[in-house]
Amino acid sequence: MYLVIDVGGTYTKYGYYHQNGECIKQDKYKTITTNIHDFYHKIIELAQNVDAIALSMPGLIDSQKGIIHAITLLPFLKGHHIKEELEEKTNLPVSIENDAKCATLGEMWKGSLKNIQNGLFIVLGSGIGGTIIINGKILTSSRYKAGEIGSILMPLDFNYEHMTNFGANNNANQLIHQISQQTHCLEDGYTVFETIKKDNKAKEIFHTYCRQIAFMIYNLDYILDLDVVCIGGGISEQNVLIKTIQKEFSLLRSKYKEDSHEPIITVCQHHNEANLLGALYHHIQTIK
Repeated sequence: MYLVIDVGGTYTKYGYYHQNGECIKQDKYKTITTNIHDFYHKIIELAQNVDAIALSMPGLIDSQKGIIHAITLLPFLKGHHIKEELEEKTNLPVSIENDAKCATLGEMWKGSLKNIQNGLFIVLGSGIGGTIIINGKILTSSRYKAGEIGSILMPLDFNYEHMTNFGANNNANQLIHQISQQTHCLEDGYTVFETIKKDNKAKEIFHTYCRQIAFMIYNLDYILDLDVVCIGGGISEQNVLIKTIQKEFSLLRSKYKEDSHEPIITVCQHHNEANLLGALYHHIQTIK
């Protein structure tokens, strides 16, 4: 039995799985943001009577050595050999991989990216994660930055004096916060999407948001020649999100297309479980 853990911005999801991907039990807890001792203690507590631990985490990660080189969410983990340290503490084999790559692996194993040659996975969460698939394999790089579309710079003025990045400007939390501020509704996903249905200001903000996502997909398609774009993250479970991104993308294509091929834009089939499935698949493939 495998303990599979997906560390998120607000909650950490975990599940106990069989090797074939069958889930025995799944739950979550508030992400530990205090220090590495508390972070490890919770994992050790959950790792009783299991055969291995598979981790999905944000950040720039050397998955072979199990080192986190950069992690904005939990800076106290930066530079730690997570794999080695947890193996010493639990006497269990441990694997670790970037969360966006885990979600992609989950969808390649059992979901919307199965048998895809060229694809892009976009995770809309507290940031924006991205993973590129080329010739049926996840694109990796020596500095672990390949696919990190959330870090692409965006100018806020024409003098380039004020800059943001795609992830900071277009993450799901930003959308929810902006609509809440403009419409004075409760700042949570469910309320915001209910507000979008009936409030014109909320609709305008939402369509602008989807247009930005479509704009990025349009540009990346001309770099990567994509078959499928798969969109995940909590808000991807809202059907209106995918439909609106598809609509905005089609509008861009109708005005600026230079070829006849158009990638399929679809939803992550396994939603929040994709990261867990992918972390398990990564573990099975790498820990022999």
